[in-house]
Amino acid sequence: MLLHAEAIAELGHDVSVVSSAPAPDWFPLQVPFLQVEDLSCKGLPPVDIVVATYWETIAPAMQVRCTEVVHFCQGFEWDFSFNQPRRGEILEAYRTPIPALVVSTHLGQRLEEDFSRPSRLVMQPLEDFWRPPLRERLGKRARGAPCRILIPGPWEGDLKGVETGLRAIKEIQESPGNPRVQTIRLSRFPLNINEQALLKADEYHHHLPPGEVAELVRGCDLMLAPSWEQEGFGLPVLEAFASGVPVVASDISSFRTFASRAAILVPPKNASAFAAAARSVLHDMKQWRKMRRAGFSVAKNYSRRRVSKSLKTGVDWVGSGVWRKDAPCSSRRS
Repeated sequence: MLLHAEAIAELGHDVSVVSSAPAPDWFPLQVPFLQVEDLSCKGLPPVDIVVATYWETIAPAMQVRCTEVVHFCQGFEWDFSFNQPRRGEILEAYRTPIPALVVSTHLGQRLEEDFSRPSRLVMQPLEDFWRPPLRERLGKRARGAPCRILIPGPWEGDLKGVETGLRAIKEIQESPGNPRVQTIRLSRFPLNINEQALLKADEYHHHLPPGEVAELVRGCDLMLAPSWEQEGFGLPVLEAFASGVPVVASDISSFRTFASRAAILVPPKNASAFAAAARSVLHDMKQWRKMRRAGFSVAKNYSRRRVSKSLKTGVDWVGSGVWRKDAPCSSRRS
């Protein structure tokens, strides 16, 4: 969201980020940041467009003095297991008749089908530090170094499928004839005791600055992305592509939209399928390099120019009010 805010500012718009929390200390934000107690911003002057970034911000955004309100949708929060007690509230927020900017086409399709709300796709930005290493890491295998398999995401967020990924690596480690592997974990949070009981990672990293995350990813041979269908986009997969790291991912809507040309997609929640796909990649240098090249090809589609173009199209569509002509006429379903 912060990268999108900066990209909109680069298009010549005046952009401010408003939050009830302090500015993030890990991101050098290049646009004004306002910390407020009330997200409805009643004391601020009127603006042209307000962007609601999470379901809880839709209602406050509707109270801001502005011309248009748009919802930046990165996934359907009512589908998340930890949000089930508030499912009704979330669905009611989604019934608000405003347009949306979505990070994946499947999100826009479902907004139209379930809520009769129009949307436009905005592409995900990649920072310049997402790049491959100077030398192919997998070449080290010839000297007997173990393969480094990365699983990103918090154990606590079950939709990231971390348990499936860990079980897949455990299966690889316990089967004879498989390549030697190391488990590399990356999370927002400290190590969870339940995760540690399942499989202790060779390296566990948490709360890293973005630049250090990129360096960590570049030092891996393979990424497992075992997310569930609730995944809105899956940015770590795109970042792995840009870093020259092949990916085995779940066969879900979000990954089908952008990753299917480069990643191996397997059934979600199927640890054995992930293990088999990982083995096939790590045993076959030709396939590994082919997936690496395909990943670069996908990542190139997310250039700064194309991201800016998608944002310009989306902002113009919202700000001009043209989105009203695109609103479906069908009745909304709850």
